[in-house]
Amino acid sequence: MTPARHTAKALATAAVLVLTTVLACCGTQRAGDAGPGAGSSGPPSAGPATPYVEPGADDGAPHYRENHAFQSTAELSPADRARGEAAVKKVEAGLAGIAEGRRTTESQLHEALAGLGYSPESISTGTFGPHRTTFIVELGPICVEGALDGLVNGLVTAEAHGRYLEGTGCVKPVGGH
Repeated sequence: MTPARHTAKALATAAVLVLTTVLACCGTQRAGDAGPGAGSSGPPSAGPATPYVEPGADDGAPHYRENHAFQSTAELSPADRARGEAAVKKVEAGLAGIAEGRRTTESQLHEALAGLGYSPESISTGTFGPHRTTFIVELGPICVEGALDGLVNGLVTAEAHGRYLEGTGCVKPVGGH
């Protein structure tokens, strides 16, 4: 065998050995690596925190608060918060009768809210799907927002909050920055 052939054969053999070693070690643990459950008796964690998770955000999505800042509402004073909670209780109790057992129309809802003493100009109504009627009552700095659900017998939901900072009053803005 010539020296060139001997060198080529040695290089080919070395390449096969290196490739075999690399492929054989793929996916195995090395000394010092912590394996599943090594040093821990609890369930596996979700992994290390990343700089892209926003603590306190609904689902931890990056930039959640920044992307939803346009939906921020004004802070209510303690007195306005108390007035808002009282209005929520009044609305929930006053609308329970018309929500029970049927689909409520926007005009029925508007009439019922006016019957509770709210001025007709301060009331907005809408629909969401075939069985849900929504409402907003504007009470100065306080917004009372809610819905009646015809599928869930007699379900009335309502909440009080401040006006939206984007300048849309009590109507939730649909897009931001």
